[in-house]
Amino acid sequence: MGRPREFDEAQVLDQAMKVFWRQGYAATSVKDLVRETGLNPGSLYEAFGDKHELFLSAINHYRASVVRRRLEDMERLGPGRDRIAGFFNDLVRFSTGEGRLMGCLMTNSAVELAPHDRDVAVLVAANLAEMERAFRRLVERGQQDGSIANRDPAADIARYLTVGVQGLRVMSKTNPDAGALSAVVRQILSALG
Repeated sequence: MGRPREFDEAQVLDQAMKVFWRQGYAATSVKDLVRETGLNPGSLYEAFGDKHELFLSAINHYRASVVRRRLEDMERLGPGRDRIAGFFNDLVRFSTGEGRLMGCLMTNSAVELAPHDRDVAVLVAANLAEMERAFRRLVERGQQDGSIANRDPAADIARYLTVGVQGLRVMSKTNPDAGALSAVVRQILSALG
């Protein structure tokens, strides 16, 4: 029987997630992960496997702790259009504040790894599908409550909004200017009619 773990797994995943988010997968070394998590290499490997397995765990942690929370916040009560606008405006605030130059861990992973890493591609696709479903529900709500005038299929609008999020997150990595990002958001939201 092995020794019980003497660390908080969620906290370690949170720290590893932030390193991968800031630096990307390729630029993150095991030394970086050891420094940020406070674990020695042996404990890190024993608990999470190799760097790739830790990265996959960090992506799942990101989906559960960051993405899901943002989507749940977005889907609270209120007119569909207002909830969607609030989501995008929160992204602009994050991208020009605490998350300046970080982008989105899922988007960053899609660009860096998904083309040649099947495990990452599956997780990114699942995340995008979850986001698209949340947008679809809000578009349907907005079409019913009258806050969204566009009568195109909700699924098509939701896909457009999902693509808009990804583009906004990429742009925020190189141009985290609130005015420029807000202008993009206004154009995205104009598609709601």
